[in-house]
Amino acid sequence: MIPCDDDAPFVECEARCGLDEAGDVLPLELKSRFAGGGEVDASKVKAQAMRTLGEQGAGVSKEAIMRETKDGSTETFALVRPSEHNGWCGVYLYLDEVGMLKGLPPNRRAGRLAMECGFDGVNFFGDMFIGRVQTKPAPMRSVDFKLSDLDSSAPWMRSATMENVEYSKGLKELEAAMGRNGGMQTINMDGSGGASAGGGNASNMPSGKADGYRWEQTEDEIELIVDVPRGTTSKSVRVLFKPRQVVVKINDETVCDIERLYDAVRPDECTWTMGPDEVCVSMAKTDEENIWRALVADS
Repeated sequence: MIPCDDDAPFVECEARCGLDEAGDVLPLELKSRFAGGGEVDASKVKAQAMRTLGEQGAGVSKEAIMRETKDGSTETFALVRPSEHNGWCGVYLYLDEVGMLKGLPPNRRAGRLAMECGFDGVNFFGDMFIGRVQTKPAPMRSVDFKLSDLDSSAPWMRSATMENVEYSKGLKELEAAMGRNGGMQTINMDGSGGASAGGGNASNMPSGKADGYRWEQTEDEIELIVDVPRGTTSKSVRVLFKPRQVVVKINDETVCDIERLYDAVRPDECTWTMGPDEVCVSMAKTDEENIWRALVADS
């Protein structure tokens, strides 16, 4: 743990999980740590929503944020993504998703850590945690991150800036290629560099339909298409992402709520767009090696 109090020592915490438990266990394990801690500031809610969502942010209320985060909500920040260079191990910060809106104290040490990894001007608030996941060999899983790994001489930190520069460069080159080709491609976020043209799911990957939505998948993403009334504008739509849940709302009324996703997704890498009569939701899998057999997990 990286306390927001500069004088408090770092703390090595322990989370127990099964040897064969797949996926990043920390977002769910830590959410209760982020429950409470203060009430969100209405003016900050409005300002943040307008910055991130544009005009549609005007409809986001303090009460809605409080409802969605009352039991705690974990956000992740990738310091280093898995790649062949680092043995397919990614290092992530885990923070209170609404820490800034609660007015929690800044976490200057976490900000300096992000700067050491090549991210300038990133602000964090409240106590934070840091952990590691390994994506290969499959399945993706949480692995140990020791206090000694926070030393500036640690191998992962020495190479972090260059790895992030290469990652950013690769994304820009891919975006440029997409623009030249006029087509869609799916980016493989596990760092292996693969991309598939066309944006559709592979023919051997499960997909499906249900009342009000349909879904399909690629190696690294779940595409959820939710039916909405024709004429619905993006201003009236709000999509909420959690590691095992996605909620689509129109004018604060829920039109789709999937509580038990088949596997975890990364909320900070999930996006959505507006179609003529549908909301198209893209969710980044935490385990790119895992083919989802269904959208919803068995009870």
